[in-house]
Amino acid sequence: MNLQNKCFKALSVLLFAGITMVQAQTSYQYRLNLNDVKDDKLSVTLITPEVSESEITFYMPKIVPGTYRNSDFGKFVSNLQAYNAKGQPLAVKQTSENSWQIKKANTLSKIVYDVEDTWDSKIKHEVYSMAGTNFEANKNFVLNTCGIFGYLENKKDIPFMLNITKPAGFYGSTGLVPTKTSSTEDVYETKNADHLYDSPIMFCIPDTTTIKVGNASVLISVYSPNKLATSAVIAKNLETLLQATNKHLGGKLPVDKYAFIYYFNGEQAPFATAGAWEHSYSSFYSLKEEPQETAIGNWVDISSHEFFHIVTPLTISSKEVKQFDFNNPVMSRHLWLYEGSTEYDSHLVQVRAGINTPNEFLQKLAQQLSYSKNYFKDNLRFTELSQESAGKWQDQYGNVYLKGSLISAALDLYLLKLSGGNYSLKNLKHDLGIKYGKDKYFNDDELFDVITSLTFPEVRQFFADYVEGEKSIPYETFLSYAGVKIVPPAADDKSKSSKLMLDPNATAEQIVLRNAWLNTSFAIPAINTAAASDVSSIDQLVKSLYDVISGPAGERDWKRFESLFYPGAYMGAIRQTAQGAAFNKISPSDYVKSNGEAFKKYAFTEKELGRTVNEFGNLAQVFSSYQYQLSTEKPTSRRGMNNIQLIKQDNRWWIMSLLWNEESENLPIPAKYITQKTKK
Repeated sequence: MNLQNKCFKALSVLLFAGITMVQAQTSYQYRLNLNDVKDDKLSVTLITPEVSESEITFYMPKIVPGTYRNSDFGKFVSNLQAYNAKGQPLAVKQTSENSWQIKKANTLSKIVYDVEDTWDSKIKHEVYSMAGTNFEANKNFVLNTCGIFGYLENKKDIPFMLNITKPAGFYGSTGLVPTKTSSTEDVYETKNADHLYDSPIMFCIPDTTTIKVGNASVLISVYSPNKLATSAVIAKNLETLLQATNKHLGGKLPVDKYAFIYYFNGEQAPFATAGAWEHSYSSFYSLKEEPQETAIGNWVDISSHEFFHIVTPLTISSKEVKQFDFNNPVMSRHLWLYEGSTEYDSHLVQVRAGINTPNEFLQKLAQQLSYSKNYFKDNLRFTELSQESAGKWQDQYGNVYLKGSLISAALDLYLLKLSGGNYSLKNLKHDLGIKYGKDKYFNDDELFDVITSLTFPEVRQFFADYVEGEKSIPYETFLSYAGVKIVPPAADDKSKSSKLMLDPNATAEQIVLRNAWLNTSFAIPAINTAAASDVSSIDQLVKSLYDVISGPAGERDWKRFESLFYPGAYMGAIRQTAQGAAFNKISPSDYVKSNGEAFKKYAFTEKELGRTVNEFGNLAQVFSSYQYQLSTEKPTSRRGMNNIQLIKQDNRWWIMSLLWNEESENLPIPAKYITQKTKK
């Protein structure tokens, strides 16, 4: 080995202080010098991991998660060269915009290339500014890593080391924790390519503020060349939202460090697309520089959405996302979850925390509803839109945030309705996060069934109709669960914008659900007053329940019936399935709507066969066996068991829930429930 080759090998090691050649064989070793910008380009040096193949392809990403657009970052790479350990060049052939084939790859040791920043490039491209790069010497460097660093074929899942030389005094703002840092150098390590491309870095003279949110340190970093925005003001306005989000998520965030990285453009040409790009441990913002006093509300709204991505896709995502193919992607069907529910949550948390009023929240939903209906294909299958968001249906992508949020709102209200206000979309996402977490993924075509198994059978049809199917969502129905009405636009309203309003005549049941939904305390209207003789004791209440629904064909005293139930109480018939018990949860008013007409037409009598009561303090559980007679054309007689949960409040007993299960050949009523009868 000649002296030149020995020096080359020594230099390869010294370039990464403390990193041995053994390490270099099992990881990517990247070096970048931010002091050496030429024509808006940086030179990139890579000491490659060990390669055993005779040929291998080096890739720059075509597309990255969260952008839903083909970016083709290889367009910005030039002069790519490959060398063996002796410093001899290897044959390289560019095979596409984003790929280079390297010969004799089993001798590959080093790759070097130049990369141009996307913001100033004259190359025709479709890279969003928030996913792009900026190399402004001695001012600012935006390093969205997907635009700078590539990977080798079938070698995405090994560590990447980044050694970045920076101008003196510059600070690297990122969700990564540096393994080494000084005034002129930072070293970072990521677990794999997914982690690398999930980790933007911005270098500049620091304007940073850190907030402690639960278990996490949250960094707010700002570059505002004309000082129209500051990290301190943004942090002050974000803190209430962040603390509310922490509370919304149960008091513990799934990250220990998070970074909000803001670039406010006041010195370059206006961005063609401004906005934000979410990541698991950070979010990057490319926005117009303007006075923070007038723009802060919009910045907080955008930041709220991006911050909620720490839930999904960080802790809830499919294989397509967790093991993303950057050059031959298969897109997930579930943008309603990744983007839609995140958009919805970002607004819901603000009303639940008292940052926005219920009316402000409803008008945001109303705007989404109007824009979604007026400007996008309402009958496009949402799963198809998700999978083709970067292709066939790219022009419909905006509806991911609009209808995706509305799907989530409808699902949230449906879950609250089915659970009597006790289980929401927030609970569902928590349960999914527990089931999967950061290190597991769900199979894309199984998620709806998994959600159904965690919630209610009716939810599967919801997804079949409104997410997989072409049916329009009956928003009026779902919003009515919380006493919200849709007010159509006036005939002369050119905006065609509907409005949402709280129904002033909402029922007690609707207001109970509304309060659970929005975390509000709207007064529950007075309910039908029960006769003391109906509710003073458990015995009186149970007898009244049987009495009020029994009788000849004709109208029942439904006011008396509803007066027996506590606001928000529910009912349901248990049925047997292959998976076990299932039931449709309904309210007392739903029961009236479903059965009132039948009772007018047919005689119905239900009598009690026996009763067992377990009572503790102001709680009671009643097992009451029954037999009913229904005088239809073919008279019907059935027996079964009522399970009645009671509570004593305001010197009377209330029904909190009533479930019943009919007797069958395989499920006879035990004799003890027929012969034993306890009176209170």
